[in-house]
Amino acid sequence: MIAVIFWSLPGLFMLGLTVCLLHDAQAGTVIHNDGIQITVRTRGDRIRQLPVARVNGDRPYIAIGKEITVLPEVMRRWNLHYSLLPKRSLVLWTVCIALIFLGCAVGSIF
Repeated sequence: MIAVIFWSLPGLFMLGLTVCLLHDAQAGTVIHNDGIQITVRTRGDRIRQLPVARVNGDRPYIAIGKEITVLPEVMRRWNLHYSLLPKRSLVLWTVCIALIFLGCAVGSIF
């Protein structure tokens, strides 16, 4: 019983994260990168400016025209503003991870 709870909690968390990403994450294209901020045009023709510099001072280069996913406001609390994976890949990864955890929960019953 404890194993079922242990494996199902991360699976349910990942399913919740997947629903959040499906609802709030927006796919976009980088249109400007000056090393401090990137400017992204999302699918709804909204322009978003997101920081690119990390806390340690590292400034990764993100090419203009690169497809990124602008993450929802909840993830900004964790200092995550964007993902370099397209939205469908990001959602597929979270679904796969959730299914692995939930499969381990079901497998621990038997």
